[in-house]
Amino acid sequence: MKKTLLLIAPIAMLALAACNKTETPAEGEAEKTAAEPAAPIEMPPAITASGTYRCADNSILYVDFLGDNVAADIRIGDKTASAIRVAQPKAEVPAEGETSTAAAAEAPAAGPLKSEDGEASLSGSGKQINVKLPGKGAQTCKSS
Repeated sequence: MKKTLLLIAPIAMLALAACNKTETPAEGEAEKTAAEPAAPIEMPPAITASGTYRCADNSILYVDFLGDNVAADIRIGDKTASAIRVAQPKAEVPAEGETSTAAAAEAPAAGPLKSEDGEASLSGSGKQINVKLPGKGAQTCKSS
């Protein structure tokens, strides 16, 4: 019985080894994928300042200012709450045939930071901000 098992074991191993075939890409395909440059990755803006604000309705806001005040994340009541992202409105791209100066293209849009849906906005920075949140009116919030 033991001799039979000892003889069958190498045959079974050989059969299993034959099943372990890996397909490699053709040489031309491997060179083609290696030659293609990767798409550039845009990093999210860094947090440049954070603040805790108490508003006129006695609510607490946690605000993280991102980049050179190009965007902000607003959390209501708790630091772990989901954030409302407000950002500068996108600059309008001139239509074909119209010319614009490079300085006008690089200048940030004026006005408050707004959310994509337009329901939230934030203006100001430092000790006092003006904020409008979804379902609430505009109010002034102060940092202590």
